[in-house]
Amino acid sequence: MLCKRTFQTAAKACARTRYTKPKPKPQPRERVNLPSQRTHHDNDLIISAPVPPTVENIKCPDDHPLWQFFADKKFMRTSEELDSQSRSWTIPELRRKSFDDLHSLWFTCLKERNILARENHLLKNNVEGFQDNYQDVSEKIRTTMWRIRHVLSERDWAFKIAKEEFASEREAFTAVFEKEFLEAPAEEDEESFEKLSRFQHSVFGISEFIDDNVVNRTFVDGLKLVANLKVRKFASRDTTIQKFLEETRSQTITDAGESFVLFTAENNVNDIKEACQAVEELRKSGNSVSKYVELDTVAKYIRQLAQAQTSKETTAH
Repeated sequence: MLCKRTFQTAAKACARTRYTKPKPKPQPRERVNLPSQRTHHDNDLIISAPVPPTVENIKCPDDHPLWQFFADKKFMRTSEELDSQSRSWTIPELRRKSFDDLHSLWFTCLKERNILARENHLLKNNVEGFQDNYQDVSEKIRTTMWRIRHVLSERDWAFKIAKEEFASEREAFTAVFEKEFLEAPAEEDEESFEKLSRFQHSVFGISEFIDDNVVNRTFVDGLKLVANLKVRKFASRDTTIQKFLEETRSQTITDAGESFVLFTAENNVNDIKEACQAVEELRKSGNSVSKYVELDTVAKYIRQLAQAQTSKETTAH
């Protein structure tokens, strides 16, 4: 019997592992490092009631973009504060406005309609009101907006019709301008070249600001015409320019690269003379622009000129 008990006790002792054996109590440490981050278990945490979200708890800066949807930073205007007595703009009134004025008026109306739409939504859903004051004012503004579009459509059609009519008279108009430009005396050079600038912009769309230009067939044709006019303008005042013009085939510059050099030259005898010498060097080196790549080549010249001007302005500053 004793032997049996011994075997049972020994079996239980052998069955114990390191996980089932109780761990000895650790010795107290002399130096204890405090935790780097304390939790609520180490402090007397007092849980308070949550703060309900209200308007008083929200601070919005005065320059916040969402204020654009509020009238005078008011949550909602009353019916008395609405301008219900005003009317829509009439078409004759809008016809007297410039494009910039119509553009500004359109976005002003759009902004006001957004404000009214928000207020009308609050009235129908939050306040549970049934007044149509906000919607009535919005409809008046909407009437103004479609009338603005009507006026702009009229101008667009008028421009297209005038452009088609001018196409048949373009050659005659250009011939008259060339005659007046070339026959103007030297004392009127400043005025003549101002007329040339307006002529090239209105007929060919060539702007004085290099970045505003769109290179297409009309632009290249205008480039060649202006270059020929500048050479012919100063040919009678300088023998070198006159000789250059006489050596040119048919006394007309047809190469886009040569035209670009003369076009970008300043409007005086010396600069045009230097441009003619540069063109002669291009001819001697056999450097010419094929008609099949005129548009791409001129576009590349325009980009290079714009980059050069930008670098020059940056260096000056």
